Amino acid sequence: MDCSIKSSLLSSGMIAAALTSVLYIAPTHLAGQSANLAGQSNSPSRSVADEIIKKAAAKPTPRTPDGHPDLNGSWASPELPVSAHQDSQGNFYIDAPAEKGGTAPNLTATLGEQLAHLVDPNPPPYKPELLAKVKELASDKVKNDPEFHCKPLGVPRAGPPRQIVQTPALTVFLYDAQEGPPGSYRLVPTDGRPHRGDVDPSYFGDSIGHWEGDTLVVDVTHFNDETWLAGIPGSQGASGYFHSEALHVVERYTRIGNTLRWEATVEDPNVLSKPWKMTPRTVLLTDNMLYEEPICEERESEHITDKY
Repeated sequence: MDCSIKSSLLSSGMIAAALTSVLYIAPTHLAGQSANLAGQSNSPSRSVADEIIKKAAAKPTPRTPDGHPDLNGSWASPELPVSAHQDSQGNFYIDAPAEKGGTAPNLTATLGEQLAHLVDPNPPPYKPELLAKVKELASDKVKNDPEFHCKPLGVPRAGPPRQIVQTPALTVFLYDAQEGPPGSYRLVPTDGRPHRGDVDPSYFGDSIGHWEGDTLVVDVTHFNDETWLAGIPGSQGASGYFHSEALHVVERYTRIGNTLRWEATVEDPNVLSKPWKMTPRTVLLTDNMLYEEPICEERESEHITDKY
């Protein structure tokens, strides 16, 4: 069988765009980052992803002995099967075509269009006097984006964890290299204790949890100001979404069948004009457990001459 790799990036402009994206991507585990590269991903189209989620949600929702939904397991965004990247001859393609549920790039787009940063449909409500700072930070990803310099994404930018270990009194969130340095984790007590008063501000903050019906609610405080709230969906450009140490995040985790819905509401009275409800995300139960990955080591910024 001919197993040669054939890219659907046929035009020179698309090849340039792909190379630029790879060169400028934050130096984390590349496989984990591939879902974020516009036009070069294993991510299904919106309609196909919705169908995958619907099918997984129809499964029975398992529960732990104490009656709560069982959040244990590995969780990941919907992906296409390997077969979606193969043609009738068995050749593999980087991009799955639309007829197989993929989001292959527009080959007629100009290079400028390919690299243009997408507009965020749900941006944080910054105070008007701080919008200039957001724009300034976003103007140079290489210099300003904490992710590019191997800092943990933190909460809420990391989104739902890759793996969850749940016990009656403590839930553990584990993250892979895409969300932070390998080994990043969060401990979420669910035994009724208050926030700790003896901890320094950190990237992931101090978390405590409680159940509201079938939803695990996680309250997070004690942040440092060295992360951004989020990136712009589908874009490798910088968002500039800074925050202060007054950041307060409330996450909600709801398991339905083999899906896990993650929601987050963000408050920061120092920079936001009102609470920001982030766009929810749904991940699926998978068999892919976390494994040890190479550490993030940023070595490229001094060689990059142009802003990104």
